[in-house]
Amino acid sequence: MARSAEMTVRQKEVLDFIRTKIENRGFPPSIREICDAFDFKSPNAVTGHLKALERKGFINRMEHKSARAIEVPDIRVGRVSFPLLGLVSAGMGIEAVQQDDQIDLGELFGGKEHFALRVRGTSMIEDHIADGDIVIIKKQPTANNGERVVAMIDREVTLKKFYKKRDSIRLEPANSTMEAIVVTPDRDISILGVLVGVVRKC
Repeated sequence: MARSAEMTVRQKEVLDFIRTKIENRGFPPSIREICDAFDFKSPNAVTGHLKALERKGFINRMEHKSARAIEVPDIRVGRVSFPLLGLVSAGMGIEAVQQDDQIDLGELFGGKEHFALRVRGTSMIEDHIADGDIVIIKKQPTANNGERVVAMIDREVTLKKFYKKRDSIRLEPANSTMEAIVVTPDRDISILGVLVGVVRKC
């Protein structure tokens, strides 16, 4: 359905709520859930917003018109997304300009070729990867010099910077107090993937 008009502020809030529920758990909220979330006094208020969103082309609804029958075009079920509101300075202040966008973590890091690992230890702290962080790894069996990789050496797994020499592989920590691991041809090593992201809950 084509979008025929802009949403009101409240309609956008309701749509965002529906979108979040579908993305995070795979199905829309009930009318009662929407009522409770926005302190509507009557389910009729929810129905009015849903009708308006459908009329304007922002949602589709099935014949029986229940909230559970809502479809949001182009939504990605089971993905986690957040409102991307704009930029924030980590140095001098910058003008606050609000954006209306979403950042989809599944789009950034999703797919069968990605997996996650929890970091144990401090060998990568100078690359701002701390004990307890979650690293997102893209599966691939090769790497370029300087890339941070997950390597398996004699059935032990480590996260290090990768450097291939003519007769060995050097795995460098990002911690000046630690020694590099030098892997000679007589040892069993495989590259499991390359680092593409770090997730940390503050």
